[in-house]
Amino acid sequence: MKMNTNLNNIQDPGFKVPKDYFEHLEASIISHVNLKEKISDPGFSVPKDYFKNVEQDILTKVSIEKPVKVISLFSKQNLIYISGIAAAIVLFFNLPTLNTKVTYASLSTETVEDFVLNEDYSANDLATLFNDIDLLEEDGFNSISFTEEAMQDYLNNNLELNDLYTE
Repeated sequence: MKMNTNLNNIQDPGFKVPKDYFEHLEASIISHVNLKEKISDPGFSVPKDYFKNVEQDILTKVSIEKPVKVISLFSKQNLIYISGIAAAIVLFFNLPTLNTKVTYASLSTETVEDFVLNEDYSANDLATLFNDIDLLEEDGFNSISFTEEAMQDYLNNNLELNDLYTE
């Protein structure tokens, strides 16, 4: 923006005062002061004992009126609609994951071990899970052979005397 450096040549200052404003200003101020001196009563009055009885008057007026019915922002019907929509959205995004089938191949060894160790199963409960056919298959227990040294090392490293004690 280009600044006008020649301020002496301004023709229109932009502000205007009403005609004859300063000639009548002094008379207007004096008449206003004289008017305030003549008024002794402000024109407003408070009834006698008003502030002593005002609280009781307000309480009686409030207790006489019917209580106003409160309109809830969340009605039951709207809450049911919203929760139904939210449940539908959650199901929509979770249905593909619910269709996945768990197979023995997808389970990790640690998961199965943790399940068996953390649950309170007896040997009879675990035995009911296996069929005779599962145990007799070629890939089953019959094809696995342990040497006596391997079993001895396993017992020495993994078992304690308290584990072998039975009641």
